[in-house]
Amino acid sequence: MFTKDDILYPLSFMRMTRGLPKLSYEEIDSSMLPEPYQSLLVHEGDMTSRLEGFHESAIKVRRLRSSNDGKNYYREVVLETVDDPKPTEYGAIEILLESLPEETRELVVEARLPLGGILNDYRIPYSSTPRAFLKVIPDEPIVEAFGSVEADEIFGRSNEITGFNGETIARIVEILPVL
Repeated sequence: MFTKDDILYPLSFMRMTRGLPKLSYEEIDSSMLPEPYQSLLVHEGDMTSRLEGFHESAIKVRRLRSSNDGKNYYREVVLETVDDPKPTEYGAIEILLESLPEETRELVVEARLPLGGILNDYRIPYSSTPRAFLKVIPDEPIVEAFGSVEADEIFGRSNEITGFNGETIARIVEILPVL
């Protein structure tokens, strides 16, 4: 069973349900991240804003897979630029729907907008806490998600978003393409 201590959760859970092997990765110190990964990953804000600024484009969600039991919503996604659909992030997220205002839940499940954008648009107070920084060996599912990967390693993070009451809103694994 998966626990919140599993640094790759919910990606590890989604890969297991698809019968995929475990992801090959190494936890690294944030200081070991090369630029621009360090600027994009080492912060306590949302990834949506960082990616929009870096790519100079709004970001949209391309849902690969999802499931929803009414309480927890899981999705495996590729975030892409709106103007010229270019992958900006691959990852998986577990969103605890009950932690969000009713009016935002449908937007989350529609899976068109990234969670960070929804939280910002609706002025929902939150904090983002990176749990680990990752050096990832891209495997077939990651190459497939990005279209191609011209590198032996790429970088990402495991992150948790909480409301100011301390309640978990989401757990996320975010992997960036070659930049």
